[in-house]
Amino acid sequence: MSYPEDAIQSLVAPWWTATQSSTLARGRLVYAFVQRADAHSFALTVEGRKEPAEPSSARMRLSPLRSDAPPKPPSPPSPAVPLEANEAWCVRRAHWRPCLVVGATGPAVHRPLRTAERETPVGPALLLAPYDDVAALDAGFVARARRAEYPHLLWDRLPLASDREVLLRLDQMQPIGRDPLGFEWTEHALSPAALSVLDAWLAWNLTGALAPGDLRDFRDLARGG
Repeated sequence: MSYPEDAIQSLVAPWWTATQSSTLARGRLVYAFVQRADAHSFALTVEGRKEPAEPSSARMRLSPLRSDAPPKPPSPPSPAVPLEANEAWCVRRAHWRPCLVVGATGPAVHRPLRTAERETPVGPALLLAPYDDVAALDAGFVARARRAEYPHLLWDRLPLASDREVLLRLDQMQPIGRDPLGFEWTEHALSPAALSVLDAWLAWNLTGALAPGDLRDFRDLARGG
């Protein structure tokens, strides 16, 4: 796979590597249903049981999720859709998208600690950053992203048959559970050198400061500085 000279991938060889590892690690390319960052969130509100004598079903209503009017637990409670105080069943659009594993599970939590608090989720999870296709985007904007002008966008080409151009959305990183049915593995991963570039980009996105190094040197060169 070739990259244009104004992309940082042209300085890192290889950028993508083939892998058949059964360990899901940072830098792995996967597919998953990930949420869209829509302007509005919605909540499912229980309006009552679908059948008064049948607790396993309920009538639901979709309504905007508002911080000043959080959903209230139904009365009587609905076993089909349990809801505690300060909770909400949120509904957001999700799209089957290519994603990069940015963070993998750390050390396992000892089981007694993991089960001490029923409502405390400490199970294994992944942190994913989704890719957006650039086909419908302005070419000038895509070129600026390719030259590393935005800390939250990393231009790339996916090592798939379509060789599609994409933007890695570091502003849309999100966790998902490690349920094997929740995502699909590919046989591609970032190389160690590419992971080092990603780490520098992540730090830039999180702190707003670009530390001295290859990424900063490339950005200065791409901008003619």
